Amino acid sequence: MEKVFVGKRKAITNWMRQFSTFVDFDKKMFKIQEGFLGIFKWGDFEPLPKIDYVLIFRTFFVKCEVCTADDLLDNPNSYYQVSMVYRKNRRIIVHETKKRDEAFSVAYDVAKGLNARLMDSATDRRQGKWVLLP
Repeated sequence: MEKVFVGKRKAITNWMRQFSTFVDFDKKMFKIQEGFLGIFKWGDFEPLPKIDYVLIFRTFFVKCEVCTADDLLDNPNSYYQVSMVYRKNRRIIVHETKKRDEAFSVAYDVAKGLNARLMDSATDRRQGKWVLLP
């Protein structure tokens, strides 16, 4: 049975442009799909690089000059992002959402599917922590 995960990049998606990330755990492939008006879609599967770990963190939709890291907690313009990290600092964005539970669920699923470690930098931006997978 083929296992393909589909993540949505909700932070940058609007009604005209949509972004999705497909990860095929069995074939070790991924695709970043961009769509226009929900009709036209493009993107090709590529080999998945060796993933160092899965990262979950919280950030702002847009650059906020007056915002501090403490503002993330209650700011309606912040969101959670789940990424696959490779070559120490390169990232493939898998999923974006404003919902904490959804973000952590996706991060667990991706980390388990890749048999990779999971780093939580969303709970405490200053000190990321490794999460044990169930």
